[in-house]
Amino acid sequence: MKATLLLENNSLFVKFFNSEHGFSAWVEDEDVKVLLDTGYSDNFIKNAEKMGIDLLTADYVVISHGHYDHGGGLKYLIKYYRDRGIARKPTLLMGHPDIMLKKYEFNWNQNIGMDVDLDVMKQYFNVQFQSEPLWLTKNLVYMGLTEITNDFERSFPQTAKKLKDGEWVDDYCVEDTQLAYRHKNGEEATIIATCAHYGICNIMEYAKKLTGAKSINTYLGGSHLRSDEVPQTQMDKTCDYVRKAGIKNFYICHDTDLECTLQLAKAAPVKEAGTGLVVECD
Repeated sequence: MKATLLLENNSLFVKFFNSEHGFSAWVEDEDVKVLLDTGYSDNFIKNAEKMGIDLLTADYVVISHGHYDHGGGLKYLIKYYRDRGIARKPTLLMGHPDIMLKKYEFNWNQNIGMDVDLDVMKQYFNVQFQSEPLWLTKNLVYMGLTEITNDFERSFPQTAKKLKDGEWVDDYCVEDTQLAYRHKNGEEATIIATCAHYGICNIMEYAKKLTGAKSINTYLGGSHLRSDEVPQTQMDKTCDYVRKAGIKNFYICHDTDLECTLQLAKAAPVKEAGTGLVVECD
């Protein structure tokens, strides 16, 4: 399995790729190719072209959840497909229909939800709302909706609200999903996450359950840990879990602030992630 970061908050040193507050990854295993998220602009397309990655060959497009920094680039991908006359429809996987609800950040006075209608998506993709795990190859699994196995993560809703049944209500990003890879040794798993709204500990436990792995080899993605939003008690319990997990490669990035990153780095050796990073697993 090979995962390439097409987009992240930062670019790796002297890579000269476009970066923004967003996430996009290109994941390849066997003969299957997956585009995981699209950032909020067309930068992931520009970077893919520079990296020699052909987005027209994607078998699956996964939008992890309904925030603009992960799905906002979908309209640019559709234009990219339309301009090039793509003759095939990749499968578009999303975890729950709530991903299509309007989402609004009242503190910023800004829409932060999906801005492509479902009818338009269906013109270019085979759209599936897939809450259950789906094996894309023998060892690569779309995780669906994560099981909650602890009492300290996912305790607080997003600051943004979602419009459901005509009412602005709390949003826990029920649709959030990610990918996991079972190593050929059968003992380890690697996770490619995006924002981790279910919490990195819940996600790692669920990845182990799905793959039958005993440990996490690599975690690549965000944590949704920011010191102004999560209590220190949650950070303490998260760090304790990470410390005991024995993660070999901990690429914590995207939606993680510096203070939380520093705390996590004391629990496991954090490695630098950024646009242009390539991670390969056997």
